[in-house]
Amino acid sequence: MISKSSFIRGLQCPKSLWLHYNEPDEKCETSESQQQIFDTGHNVGFLAQELFPGGVDASRGDHSLVHEAITYTAELIACGQEVIYEAAFSDGSTLCYMDILVKEDDGWAAYEVKASTKVKDYQVMDVAFQYFVITRSGLPLKRVSLVHLNNQYVRHGELDIKQLFTVAPMTDRILPMQQDIPLLLQPLQEMLEADCMPGIAMGPQCGNPFACDFIDFCRQSCPAVENTVEPRPASRDQDALDEFLDGLEYPLRFMDFETIMFAVPLYDESRPYQQIPFQYSLHVQHTKNGPVEHCEFLGTPPADPRPEFIRSLLASLGEEGSIIVWNQGFENTRLREIARDFSEFAPPIALLFDRVADLMVPFRRKHLYLPEMYGSYSLKAVLPALVSDVSYADLEIQEGGTASITYESLYHDEDVESIRLKRENLLEYCKLDTLGVVKILEKMPAEAGSEPY
Repeated sequence: MISKSSFIRGLQCPKSLWLHYNEPDEKCETSESQQQIFDTGHNVGFLAQELFPGGVDASRGDHSLVHEAITYTAELIACGQEVIYEAAFSDGSTLCYMDILVKEDDGWAAYEVKASTKVKDYQVMDVAFQYFVITRSGLPLKRVSLVHLNNQYVRHGELDIKQLFTVAPMTDRILPMQQDIPLLLQPLQEMLEADCMPGIAMGPQCGNPFACDFIDFCRQSCPAVENTVEPRPASRDQDALDEFLDGLEYPLRFMDFETIMFAVPLYDESRPYQQIPFQYSLHVQHTKNGPVEHCEFLGTPPADPRPEFIRSLLASLGEEGSIIVWNQGFENTRLREIARDFSEFAPPIALLFDRVADLMVPFRRKHLYLPEMYGSYSLKAVLPALVSDVSYADLEIQEGGTASITYESLYHDEDVESIRLKRENLLEYCKLDTLGVVKILEKMPAEAGSEPY
């Protein structure tokens, strides 16, 4: 049987669907970030059940018990159960689990839960497939809706479940799609019955709308495509660089934030998926070519890190000198959000923005460019191209996503030594981010007309 998830997989790439059924061992190992997405979806789905309390879980807590779940769902419907969670249905060739099934005054209503903050295109097809399977299995549906998080909800005290979620009616959108479902299913079913792997080359479908978990298999089995793009030559616009550098005022403060997002807001004055700053690193250079000092902050879960974060940051930034960041849109937005959510900090925060200088800008504008940057102006691309003695390679944490996951793990970790090591790793990673920016700035001044590095 083709399940809902298999159907969506097959629409993205038939080859991925064939591998899913025939070569499951070739799947990539689930990454920490991907597992976090799965866990978030599960937790949000469970929380949404509170919109319709008193239900019974038809899956018995295990989606591998397909036939048992289908039978149990039918039994629950027959005996008059009005709210069913994870209701299972099949028409013999297709299968789906519906997150929430409710018997309302005028008939059955189905509610699919998503951890997103809006309805996405693939989710519409997802719901259309479920409607197709459920109605073909013999249960008429009066309406079907998609439940997603409301990113305008601001937490104050206990969670308000009704405000946390938005219920989006989907019936009118998916009814016209019902005639298309068999036409989309047929070639997928024929492909699986033929037992011959489709010869599909790698392309945009490998990551849209999901990162394919067979991508390593395809990379190994598909011939490499030669890069026909001519590398951009090194370039240096010394006048533009001098103009940028002349605008910096000492003491220089090199600043970087790390953030964490919770699908369900954990703190008062926070929203779904709001980026909560939990850490900063700050390198300070008081005079040109002078020594560089370092200061830092790292929150302590489960407390909301933002109040202490901003108090410490404001004290460390002082009132004078340029604040150098890489991609000022990120840090500035986080500061504006703190000013919005904690009004007492708004006046001193407002004084910071005119001091911010974005060191990414000269590289984005190609005022300084090296082929080793491979067309990118991200910090992780520019740093190794310019600086040989600073590297993330030996760190336990090497990018922001892992930093966020590591910090979140502290909310549940009770092992003192584990907590100490994780905090040490977080501090070392964020420290290297700002040290890298210090080193990049050191490489930028040069005599007019000098050769590129």
